[in-house]
Amino acid sequence: MHRPLTHWGLLVLLAMIWGVSFAFTSIAVKELSPATLVFLRNLLACSLLFPLALLFRRQMPRGARVWAYILTMSLIGNLIPFSLISWGQQYIDSALAGILMAVMPLVTIVLAHFFIQGETLTRTKLVGFSLGFIGILVLIGPQALQHLSFNSQALLGQFAVLTAAICYGCNTIIARRKPASDPWSTSASILAMGAMMTFPIASMTSGFGHAGTLYPGIPTFSTIGQLSESVLIAVAVLGLMCTGIATVIYMKLVYMAGPSFVSLINYMIPVWAVIVGIVFMGEQLQINHFVALALILVGVGVSQRT
Repeated sequence: MHRPLTHWGLLVLLAMIWGVSFAFTSIAVKELSPATLVFLRNLLACSLLFPLALLFRRQMPRGARVWAYILTMSLIGNLIPFSLISWGQQYIDSALAGILMAVMPLVTIVLAHFFIQGETLTRTKLVGFSLGFIGILVLIGPQALQHLSFNSQALLGQFAVLTAAICYGCNTIIARRKPASDPWSTSASILAMGAMMTFPIASMTSGFGHAGTLYPGIPTFSTIGQLSESVLIAVAVLGLMCTGIATVIYMKLVYMAGPSFVSLINYMIPVWAVIVGIVFMGEQLQINHFVALALILVGVGVSQRT
């Protein structure tokens, strides 16, 4: 199947943006509750996208059917998985989270077979996606699998991230079946709904009202400036870039290229994480990195063959 360079460029860009989100989430949940982090991500994102939609004179979604899809996507693709990942990463490390999230493309191709015209599950496509999944395991290494645990908190954390991956797979199908609407205003609406639905939980657990605390020692939302600089940076990046801009790219790409193609991003995100480690952290390439990269690239290529 011939793919325009635009599709591949947007996919790689999205992988780069989302590739750093797990690291920033791990930083943020050290001082913020999962509900607070999800609320702030959505609040910052919609605060960015709504003015941009107005500036670009984008039409707001119209019709009950479109808004029903927006509400569903806000739940399945935003509120639930964001909360599950933020909560789960309190108990498992990012490498294991990456393995569990790599299940998402396999979920997507099965669902797409039944719900998306032209996305038939073929043997070639299944082989390609399976090769990509094996590549993820090789890339992260067997040591990450050693962190699989059956104690109560770790097991629940693993299950939370796995459930989030399934939610993302379902959301990709929902996004493709959604009636046509502008990606900027639609993304802003999804994120605004996510913020509104998360606020009651955040207010009870983290002090956006007068009774609670944002985290121990912080009595009100007005004292959010007392958060550490690293957490403030993490929240800003997660909200503005990893949630706001990324959601627009995601919506556009699903509509243009289809859910199965977009789901390949979960194979590319760990590759980007390795690149970041080499360029910015001074890490060295190991033999498993080369083997994994070859498996992932071959898997991606095979999955896109007709």
